[in-house]
Amino acid sequence: MPNSGNTKTLILAGATGVVGQAVMKLALAHPQVGKVVALTRKPLPPQPKLLDQLIDFDQMPETAPWWENADAVICTLGTTIKIAKTAEAFRRVDLHYPAQLARIASLNGVHTFVLNSAMMANPKARGLYLRTKGEAEKAVVEAGFESVTLARPGLLDGNRSEKRPGEELGLLVSRIAKPLLPKRMRSVPVENLARIMLECALRARPGVEVLESEVFQSTTLS
Repeated sequence: MPNSGNTKTLILAGATGVVGQAVMKLALAHPQVGKVVALTRKPLPPQPKLLDQLIDFDQMPETAPWWENADAVICTLGTTIKIAKTAEAFRRVDLHYPAQLARIASLNGVHTFVLNSAMMANPKARGLYLRTKGEAEKAVVEAGFESVTLARPGLLDGNRSEKRPGEELGLLVSRIAKPLLPKRMRSVPVENLARIMLECALRARPGVEVLESEVFQSTTLS
């Protein structure tokens, strides 16, 4: 059962990625957040309010105290074909893990789910990436949460640990041409995305809210 106090407990999946790191930093500093449960494969440095839970995402536990006490899940899990090597491995991280996370969280009474998806995500898309992202969105929506936010950013502007030459070139072009581009086509500052995703998790607006890329040009929702 979610917390009844003034602060909330958030479950964060993907805390080691560029978006997850930004979400975790903001959440741990936020006065409305009492605890962040980070589901990870590798240990994180200890921090106040952080509960690091090492799990095997292929065998995600269906019962645990941190499921029952959580108010919201923020999922920033994701990889690339280059890193995953195969379409099957890519879909395991970007579809099956978020879908399992949503299913188990809902069964344990978590009311809110915020998913980091992608611009133009569509379960009927021809391309593997956008189709997989769209299928993940569909799985989250169908899990039965009271509040769902689907964040669909475009090209992310942040410091990644791995090199992505194509994205780096795209970011360079986007930064130069930013004043001339429509808001939807501009690169998205990672901190903006993280801040708005956290805001959505805390306010838990009923229903399904889809946030397109232009929303993340601001630091807060209107």
